[in-house]
Amino acid sequence: MRVTIKVLWMTRNGAPTGCPECSTGAVQFMTTQPFDGWPARGWCTVCSHNWEDVLITNALVRQIAAESTGRVKATDSDTFAVAAPGQYLEGELVPEITVDDLRVVWKKAYKPLLKRVIRQKKNKAKNAAKKAVVGTAKKTVAAPTAAVLKAAWGAQAGGWEPTGDGGIENPCPAGCDAGWFDLESRIHGSPRVVCSLCSGSGEYEP
Repeated sequence: MRVTIKVLWMTRNGAPTGCPECSTGAVQFMTTQPFDGWPARGWCTVCSHNWEDVLITNALVRQIAAESTGRVKATDSDTFAVAAPGQYLEGELVPEITVDDLRVVWKKAYKPLLKRVIRQKKNKAKNAAKKAVVGTAKKTVAAPTAAVLKAAWGAQAGGWEPTGDGGIENPCPAGCDAGWFDLESRIHGSPRVVCSLCSGSGEYEP
């Protein structure tokens, strides 16, 4: 099975090593043949130079991949330290994504963004509630005015007040004028309508 390692930096016997063309340490090594002693293929991630490294064999690439520390937490580094005939290699591999990386990204970036969106929605809901309260208050203020207008209409439609002459023993509580209501309205066909409570008699009989 082909194995590839992505190196961030590496030292050979304590000295920095990497791309033979531009000397950068950010290189990749890939096994090329099934034989352990064959040289691996190197590729530079900066200048794209590629070469066969006689010191980095297939066996050494597999050893680095198998013995690197790996990562569990976002703060961990994937490091390696391996020995081969005539050389001792130390370095760090490109980190693979872990669950803790996703947690840190969520906590640092997406969680504050989500909080801001939720806060905006809450503020929008509060503003809508305030508008609703103001509208209700306006309706409440308008209610007495409507009551006054209704009373004025009732007065305009005709009312009855006792004269005190004793002519009507049981005056109609509807406030009619001797059993009738005079209307100053063009809505009705007749300017007068009979009181339905006393049936036009002006007196109420319980």
